[in-house]
Amino acid sequence: MAKGSIWCLVSGVWRRSKRVRERRGAAQPKAGFLVSGVWLGAVLAACGGGGGPECAADADCPVGRYCGAGACTYDCVFDAECPQGQRCDAARGRCTAACQQTHGGVEACDALDNDCDGLTDEAFPRLGTTCRNAGCAAGAWVCSADGEREECDGPVPAQDDATCNGLDEDCDGATDEDALAQPCPLQLGVCAGASTACQDGGWLPCDYGLQYVADRDARCDQLDEDCDGATDEDATFVLQPEAGAQASDGLDNNCNGLVDEPGGVMVPILNYPNTWIDAYELTVFENPDCTGARYGQASNDYPATWPAGLDATTTLYACSLSGLVPSGYLSWYRALRACQAQGKRMCSREMFLRACSNGMSMYFPYGFNFAEGQCNDPVVGPLHATAAGSYPACSVGNGTFDMSGNLAEWVSDDSVSSPGQGVLASWSFDRRICFEGASCYTADPGYAGDLEYLIRLLDCNVENTVLGLDSYPRETVRLSFGARCCLDGP
Repeated sequence: MAKGSIWCLVSGVWRRSKRVRERRGAAQPKAGFLVSGVWLGAVLAACGGGGGPECAADADCPVGRYCGAGACTYDCVFDAECPQGQRCDAARGRCTAACQQTHGGVEACDALDNDCDGLTDEAFPRLGTTCRNAGCAAGAWVCSADGEREECDGPVPAQDDATCNGLDEDCDGATDEDALAQPCPLQLGVCAGASTACQDGGWLPCDYGLQYVADRDARCDQLDEDCDGATDEDATFVLQPEAGAQASDGLDNNCNGLVDEPGGVMVPILNYPNTWIDAYELTVFENPDCTGARYGQASNDYPATWPAGLDATTTLYACSLSGLVPSGYLSWYRALRACQAQGKRMCSREMFLRACSNGMSMYFPYGFNFAEGQCNDPVVGPLHATAAGSYPACSVGNGTFDMSGNLAEWVSDDSVSSPGQGVLASWSFDRRICFEGASCYTADPGYAGDLEYLIRLLDCNVENTVLGLDSYPRETVRLSFGARCCLDGP
């Protein structure tokens, strides 16, 4: 063995022996030995300074050496054995980069060896252990952002638990207890004030109450049942007058499209825009609210100051009410004045015919063929006027009644065959027309087809066939002559 190799071997044995003694607690070497350590370092340098065969792992190196930077390097014991800028990691026996104190040499919570004692974060022993924040779910102790302390990374309790999400955000053992009721989307009409509550992490369906009907407001009750801001827009009219407080409350209480209409019950005329007609033949009253004395029901008992002709100093009023015998003994002028007193007007023949058959051109309100007893007809009827609405089948279903039979009704038209005379619409209880009975139509030869029809009925109990059936001087009064009113909408 070469002399240099012997020295290297001796030096290695001595160093390993010293490490063993230190790890077993042997006394530290005296200062002389430190000098020898320096000398030994020189010897190591002479022996190659840690050089050796190339290596990839510690196992590739002889005992007492480790693989560092691709070359076998001797284990270290003292910092002096390490290259400049490195120190000896006594625990591992290896040279490592020299520790530089940080954080003023005071250990911080930052995963660094701030005081260069070979330990990391030793001042924070709870790191990584389980923790909880005020009863919330478990977390772990971690370093705070500033490195000065430990903190629990588990959920932090919220100030309250007001979010409806099924979570215990304030960590008090209850869920969503602070979630307040929320207003429902619909807040108009019967839905006003409706709210929903949180349950099981979600909002309950809105309960708008028993009056609510989705997308339909068909009840005539002055309520907005579908909560869209409109009232009774899908409702059909009800056959009741706006009387008493309803007569001036600014509401459409019977859903016929009119507000506070005077004088009883009116219904709209189909396919005749913005026009209404009395549901029943009129009864003449002393007062506009349909109170006081009634006239013309059993006799021609109208005041002398309300004559059949033009001039009148008394005002009487037309009322369309069910259950009352309508007023007869009306002249054309009397009918006109009674309607005008209520802010209405006489119906035209066209209005009457449209209302009688609901615009379907039927000859009778109940169909195209005569049926005995459907109306107060002169064939099987009692031969006197009956109370309005007594024949419920005498209707086309639009809310009008007795538009054939009962009384013959004046209309506003002038007679075509006898200019200056008034015209009656429909047949009355005493106007027998053979088997045809009472119809919606009056017969005035000026209208196409009427004269031919009358010629076929010359053997029947008809009158004025030469002058024009049912056209009379406007002051003519008879028991069976009545009327009903029409109204132009606002």
